[in-house]
Amino acid sequence: MTDFPLVDAFYAAYNRHDADAATALYALEGRHDEIAMGKSRSGHDALRDGLNGFFRMLPDVSWTPRESVRSAEHIAIFYSMTGTFTPRPTEAQPAPAPKAVELDGMHLFKFDGDEIVLTQDYWDKDQFMAQIG
Repeated sequence: MTDFPLVDAFYAAYNRHDADAATALYALEGRHDEIAMGKSRSGHDALRDGLNGFFRMLPDVSWTPRESVRSAEHIAIFYSMTGTFTPRPTEAQPAPAPKAVELDGMHLFKFDGDEIVLTQDYWDKDQFMAQIG
């Protein structure tokens, strides 16, 4: 838990894998930037689709907030993320073994009142790819 109710609601929705609840915390044209992948999603439909895809990729993923820094309407949350990735079956590996994933990262939130207008997610892409590869 953090000292910020909207951030706590965000992580609670993420940890329940409830894309609808997480998306509802954003302004209608809210945006999420996935910095390591160089991708952004804007608007509730795109945010929901991105989260649902991520939850399928790591079906037991969870986030643990560790530290926070607040500056005006911004809050940085340093987190640990864990989950299990199961590679897609191939002809060479019809039943690939699941792989544990553990990453440290940081979400940067920007708020307007009681809505999230922007989240940016920072994590090490090379470390992630090495764990799922």
